[in-house]
Amino acid sequence: MNEVTIDFSKVHQIQIFGVTILEPSTVISSLMMTVICIYAFFHLNKLSRKHRMYTQIQYFFLFMGIATAIGGVLGHGFLYLTGMRGKIPGWFASMIAVALFERAAIWHIKPLLKDSHGKILGWLNYLELTIFFALTFITLNFVVVEVHAFYGLFLMLFLIEIYVYKHKKDPGSKYIFIATALGAVSAGLHALKFSFGPWFNYNDISHISMGASIWYYYLGGRNMVFYGKEVLKEEEVTESQGFS
Repeated sequence: MNEVTIDFSKVHQIQIFGVTILEPSTVISSLMMTVICIYAFFHLNKLSRKHRMYTQIQYFFLFMGIATAIGGVLGHGFLYLTGMRGKIPGWFASMIAVALFERAAIWHIKPLLKDSHGKILGWLNYLELTIFFALTFITLNFVVVEVHAFYGLFLMLFLIEIYVYKHKKDPGSKYIFIATALGAVSAGLHALKFSFGPWFNYNDISHISMGASIWYYYLGGRNMVFYGKEVLKEEEVTESQGFS
């Protein structure tokens, strides 16, 4: 792995009871996203929908909540203790989250496709996650995580929902479109490193728009309709219906 050397003396920080916390504003904005994810996870759970598509949407928010919490605390606040390796758990959790919503979208479109096409999309999902895990571990570069998010949320989820909306006018798809637009704004702000200073930098600004994006993903997941013949309990979904 390519470890990056960081001069922590140049990173803005605070001391609380003798404990150093780096980039405190970024820690707070990350935990803001965590709160949204936790809210979405538990409120989706209350709907008690039993198809695997809905379960995968719900667990997108669980893993994204884990990713933002770990990313904020270890990946920023205590980076001086963990080094760049401290970012890996959060990065991996975020990639799992993206892959889960992508897989849910594949379930969403599957009734509108030939069975073989649904299976191909499912296996691509597995292959994609494996490749990006390996690249992230080897390079320790957040760009890899961003590329994975672009592939999963923009090239897969967004395009799938366009297809579903075209054929079914799915009420959840419209929220996915808004979430995607907000995600694009977040990525753009992060890439441009647009900042108001070290205490409200590009990480914090992009986290605000990303928090809004997560909220619209929640509304999308809440309103998505499964178009299979029936909504089955998860244990009844078999390989004969497609990928697992």
